[in-house]
Amino acid sequence: MLRTESRPSPSDPQSSVLSPQSWLDALQNSGIRPGLTRMRELLRSLGRPEKRYASIIVAGTNGKGSTCATLESILRESGYRTALYTSPHLVDIRERWIIDGQWIDPADLDAAIRRLQRAADDTGIVPTYFEALTLIAFIAFADAKCEIAVLEVGMGGRLDATNVVRPLAALITPIGLDHTEYLGNTLRKVAREKAGVIHRGANVLTTNTDPAIVDVIRRRAAKFDAAVSVVRTEHDAPLEGEFQRHNVALAVRAAEKLRRILPRITTTSIERGVTNTRWRGRLEHIRFGGKQIWIDGAHNLHAARAIAPFIDARVARPRQLVFGIMRDKDVEGVAETLFPLFDSIITTEPYPPRSADAGDLLKLAGSDAVAVPDPKRAFDRALRSSDRSIFIGGSLYLAGAAIDYFDAKRRRGDHERE
Repeated sequence: MLRTESRPSPSDPQSSVLSPQSWLDALQNSGIRPGLTRMRELLRSLGRPEKRYASIIVAGTNGKGSTCATLESILRESGYRTALYTSPHLVDIRERWIIDGQWIDPADLDAAIRRLQRAADDTGIVPTYFEALTLIAFIAFADAKCEIAVLEVGMGGRLDATNVVRPLAALITPIGLDHTEYLGNTLRKVAREKAGVIHRGANVLTTNTDPAIVDVIRRRAAKFDAAVSVVRTEHDAPLEGEFQRHNVALAVRAAEKLRRILPRITTTSIERGVTNTRWRGRLEHIRFGGKQIWIDGAHNLHAARAIAPFIDARVARPRQLVFGIMRDKDVEGVAETLFPLFDSIITTEPYPPRSADAGDLLKLAGSDAVAVPDPKRAFDRALRSSDRSIFIGGSLYLAGAAIDYFDAKRRRGDHERE
């Protein structure tokens, strides 16, 4: 994983001597600067790589990643050379760029970064970190001669760095309140930002059923003469959780709508694609030492509410929660949703200094709880407990730490993974 170091600014003349990954790493403190001007100017300098293949864009608050993964799997099973761009990564940064089902090759990643670095130097434009990651996707996917890319929107939609493409389809997963300082403090305001990915010629599909949200989506689509399909749950999911059925149904319906444009898609390839979808850190289930362990991001209130029924119905008691969350989330709301479901709780800090303090979380957890700031030690303590089930959640950073931890045990042959 790339780590932030003290580096010259990419706009500094010394930036030209930085290695590709050091140059990218130096952007990590660039913050969020909404707007598409930098993206468009850099893409012009790069020769418009995003126009060299078809794209599908997926916006929403939760469920974007699993929807993207399912749709990419369907397209790949249909015989297309695919690309998948998602965020964040859980363990290795190369997870963000998947080409034909495989993480990007390190040499290809370096080559894409070098091209972007030269374009930034030539134009004098310094992209934000997320803009750079997105530009790398456009470059690498074009270089790999991909036929179609599935792009996950980072935040919002209208001003997100991904929203420079003219997609074949615009998918909108469930919308909730998140990033309100940027997207607005009502569902209608957030929906307007998410619906900004709708452009002329796109097939528009959503699993949202809230009338206010659907109205916003329909109004945006009407400006571009696009019909909106509201997708109901119709398909079994290979991913755990009732809410995942909605994500799979959205991907399947999108594939069915796209068959007239992408004729290699068949009923069989859709079925194979759904069956073969894998999306880590989202209700991922492992077994270790007789315990049942579940790993999920559950990183905001909307996600916590969606996952609570699954925990209540499927995670056997006595059950323990290992919990860490970012300070900028609705910490109390997520805690109030998840904490009552568990018999004991360990609070931790997956990504200091952005994490909520483990001691502060302890105050929300009640008597049968302990603070263990280091995630690995928190996992160790959970495994030593007498609880039958362990649920790890509250942040995708924590999910990534858990995957890294248990994968290391798997490599040593310490446990059996389902």
